[in-house]
Amino acid sequence: MMETIRMTIAFLTFGSAVIFGIAGIVGLFRFPDPYSRLQAGSLCGTTAVFSTFLGALALSPNWAMAARIIIIGFFFLVSSPTGSHIVARFAWNSDIMPWKPPAVPLKKKDRAKKIRRKNRRGKQAGDGQEETP
Repeated sequence: MMETIRMTIAFLTFGSAVIFGIAGIVGLFRFPDPYSRLQAGSLCGTTAVFSTFLGALALSPNWAMAARIIIIGFFFLVSSPTGSHIVARFAWNSDIMPWKPPAVPLKKKDRAKKIRRKNRRGKQAGDGQEETP
Protein backbone atom coordinates (compact mmCIF):
# COMPACT_ATOMS: atom_id res chain seq x y z
CA MET A 1 0.00 0.00 0.00
CA MET A 2 2.74 2.45 0.97
CA GLU A 3 4.68 1.61 -2.18
CA THR A 4 1.61 2.40 -4.32
CA ILE A 5 1.24 5.82 -2.68
CA ARG A 6 4.93 6.60 -3.22
CA MET A 7 4.69 5.58 -6.88
CA THR A 8 1.56 7.70 -7.37
CA ILE A 9 3.20 10.76 -5.83
CA ALA A 10 6.30 10.23 -7.98
CA PHE A 11 4.15 9.79 -11.09
CA LEU A 12 2.25 13.02 -10.38
CA THR A 13 5.41 15.04 -9.72
CA PHE A 14 7.12 13.68 -12.84
CA GLY A 15 3.99 14.51 -14.84
CA SER A 16 3.98 18.08 -13.51
CA ALA A 17 7.67 18.34 -14.40
CA VAL A 18 6.85 17.42 -17.99
CA ILE A 19 4.04 20.00 -18.09
CA PHE A 20 6.30 22.74 -16.68
CA GLY A 21 9.05 21.81 -19.14
CA ILE A 22 6.70 22.00 -22.11
CA ALA A 23 5.35 25.35 -20.86
CA GLY A 24 8.91 26.68 -20.65
CA ILE A 25 9.68 25.56 -24.20
CA VAL A 26 6.49 27.21 -25.48
CA GLY A 27 7.46 30.40 -23.63
CA LEU A 28 10.89 30.38 -25.27
CA PHE A 29 9.31 30.41 -28.70
CA ARG A 30 6.24 32.52 -27.95
CA PHE A 31 7.54 35.59 -26.09
CA PRO A 32 8.93 38.54 -28.06
CA ASP A 33 12.11 39.64 -26.25
CA PRO A 34 15.05 37.96 -24.49
CA TYR A 35 13.93 39.04 -21.03
CA SER A 36 10.49 37.46 -21.30
CA ARG A 37 12.01 34.33 -22.78
CA LEU A 38 14.58 34.16 -20.02
CA GLN A 39 11.87 34.53 -17.38
CA ALA A 40 9.71 31.80 -18.94
CA GLY A 41 12.61 29.44 -19.41
CA SER A 42 14.13 29.91 -15.97
CA LEU A 43 10.86 29.80 -14.06
CA CYS A 44 9.47 26.75 -15.84
CA GLY A 45 12.87 25.08 -15.90
CA THR A 46 13.33 25.56 -12.18
CA THR A 47 9.89 24.23 -11.33
CA ALA A 48 10.32 21.29 -13.71
CA VAL A 49 13.64 20.26 -12.16
CA PHE A 50 12.33 20.83 -8.64
CA SER A 51 9.31 18.64 -9.42
CA THR A 52 11.70 15.96 -10.67
CA PHE A 53 13.63 16.22 -7.40
CA LEU A 54 10.39 15.78 -5.45
CA GLY A 55 9.56 12.68 -7.49
CA ALA A 56 13.02 11.26 -6.87
CA LEU A 57 12.63 12.09 -3.20
CA ALA A 58 9.38 10.11 -3.08
CA LEU A 59 11.15 7.13 -4.67
CA SER A 60 14.33 7.31 -2.57
CA PRO A 61 15.03 3.93 -0.96
CA ASN A 62 16.66 5.23 2.26
CA TRP A 63 17.32 8.36 4.31
CA ALA A 64 20.86 8.79 3.01
CA MET A 65 19.65 9.01 -0.59
CA ALA A 66 16.84 11.38 0.46
CA ALA A 67 19.35 13.66 2.21
CA ARG A 68 21.51 13.77 -0.93
CA ILE A 69 18.50 14.68 -3.08
CA ILE A 70 17.53 17.46 -0.66
CA ILE A 71 21.07 18.91 -0.68
CA ILE A 72 21.24 18.81 -4.49
CA GLY A 73 17.80 20.42 -4.69
CA PHE A 74 18.89 23.19 -2.33
CA PHE A 75 21.98 23.97 -4.40
CA PHE A 76 19.88 23.94 -7.55
CA LEU A 77 17.33 26.37 -6.07
CA VAL A 78 20.18 28.74 -5.19
CA SER A 79 22.16 28.46 -8.42
CA SER A 80 19.42 28.48 -11.07
CA PRO A 81 17.97 31.95 -10.32
CA THR A 82 21.49 33.29 -9.86
CA GLY A 83 22.48 32.07 -13.32
CA SER A 84 19.36 33.58 -14.87
CA HIS A 85 20.09 36.89 -13.15
CA ILE A 86 23.64 36.92 -14.53
CA VAL A 87 22.38 36.28 -18.06
CA ALA A 88 19.72 39.02 -17.73
CA ARG A 89 22.25 41.52 -16.38
CA PHE A 90 24.63 40.75 -19.26
CA ALA A 91 21.80 41.29 -21.75
CA TRP A 92 20.88 44.59 -20.09
CA ASN A 93 24.49 45.78 -20.05
CA SER A 94 24.75 44.84 -23.74
CA ASP A 95 21.99 47.41 -24.45
CA ILE A 96 19.38 44.84 -25.47
CA MET A 97 16.15 46.75 -25.00
CA PRO A 98 12.90 45.15 -23.81
CA TRP A 99 10.14 44.76 -26.36
CA LYS A 100 7.50 47.48 -26.58
CA PRO A 101 4.22 47.03 -28.40
CA PRO A 102 3.94 49.08 -31.58
CA ALA A 103 1.94 52.29 -31.34
CA VAL A 104 -1.44 51.81 -32.97
CA PRO A 105 -2.91 54.96 -34.49
CA LEU A 106 -6.36 55.89 -33.24
CA LYS A 107 -9.29 55.70 -35.60
CA LYS A 108 -11.25 58.89 -36.25
CA LYS A 109 -14.12 57.80 -33.98
CA ASP A 110 -11.78 56.90 -31.14
CA ARG A 111 -9.86 60.15 -31.53
CA ALA A 112 -13.12 62.16 -31.34
CA LYS A 113 -14.21 60.26 -28.20
CA LYS A 114 -10.86 60.91 -26.57
CA ILE A 115 -11.10 64.65 -27.31
CA ARG A 116 -14.66 64.77 -25.93
CA ARG A 117 -13.61 63.00 -22.74
CA LYS A 118 -10.71 65.39 -22.35
CA ASN A 119 -13.01 68.39 -22.77
CA ARG A 120 -15.50 67.00 -20.25
CA ARG A 121 -12.79 66.49 -17.66
CA GLY A 122 -11.61 70.05 -18.16
CA LYS A 123 -15.12 71.43 -17.62
CA GLN A 124 -15.64 69.31 -14.52
CA ALA A 125 -12.40 70.55 -13.02
CA GLY A 126 -13.49 74.13 -13.69
CA ASP A 127 -10.62 74.99 -16.02
CA GLY A 128 -9.31 77.31 -13.34
CA GLN A 129 -12.28 79.65 -13.72
CA GLU A 130 -14.40 80.49 -10.75
CA GLU A 131 -18.07 81.34 -10.98
CA THR A 132 -19.18 84.72 -9.72
CA PRO A 133 -22.34 84.82 -7.56
